[in-house]
Amino acid sequence: MIPNLYNILQVDRFASKEEIKKAYRKLALQWHSDKNKSPEAHDRFIEINEAYLILSDEEARIKYNIEYDFYFATSTQIKEEPVFDEYQSASNSTSDKQKSNYKDPDLNNWTFSAKKQAEKYASMSFSDFAKLIGEVIVETSKQGGTAVIYAISGAVGSSAIFSFFSGIYYGDFPQIILSIVFLGLSVIGFNFTSKRYNS
Repeated sequence: MIPNLYNILQVDRFASKEEIKKAYRKLALQWHSDKNKSPEAHDRFIEINEAYLILSDEEARIKYNIEYDFYFATSTQIKEEPVFDEYQSASNSTSDKQKSNYKDPDLNNWTFSAKKQAEKYASMSFSDFAKLIGEVIVETSKQGGTAVIYAISGAVGSSAIFSFFSGIYYGDFPQIILSIVFLGLSVIGFNFTSKRYNS
């Protein structure tokens, strides 16, 4: 059985990136061992971070969803009983690499890396982790915004090219001028996003 990462983060299978990010931030800050003295806080904190690192990566989430749908196809809602307890007890006797029994080897490797990263976060003080989590969330938001600008620039550029040739065909001078302006805006958008991706 694979872990129910959506249940760990207390979100729905179809949750948006923003919903996943918000749930992660709330739970990670809540379960950090400096703030939470519960005996299971350390393990819970690591698991929350593992879940987020997989679900926040687009390619990893796609691969995870394929296996999630296989195991949890009967319900796409959060289950009442926590999968965390079941998964933790089942995994205590296995090695790190065996804890994730995914069919996809890439997903197993990513999960192993996510666990190591989560353990690194767990060793940080609460103040250092809170600062880091803020920077990570700001950066992922910037990346999302950059992707949106890139997509809009592409759509505007395509429309501008079509409008330009249409204006030439019909002899519509104002349409030609307007399409050149929008084509320029599209180029500016592409240049901006290229610089952001390269940095």
